[in-house]
Amino acid sequence: MSVQSLAKSIKSAVDNRVNKEARAMRGVISGGMFVSGAKSFPYKQAVDCNTFEGNKVWAQRANNGKAIIVGA
Repeated sequence: MSVQSLAKSIKSAVDNRVNKEARAMRGVISGGMFVSGAKSFPYKQAVDCNTFEGNKVWAQRANNGKAIIVGA
């Protein structure tokens, strides 16, 4: 593997990570689900914040279809 192909691989990995991190959605906790617009997802919590009914939170969608709460 040349230095140029290694640099290209690293850039691709970093770009993919940045794109995934930029996809956080703003939504509300409702009925035990994370709701953002017309979509709702079961959720898990990644940070210590209030996830009571009606709270507004930030979440990222995981590959398994769940929302991961990343902020409030």
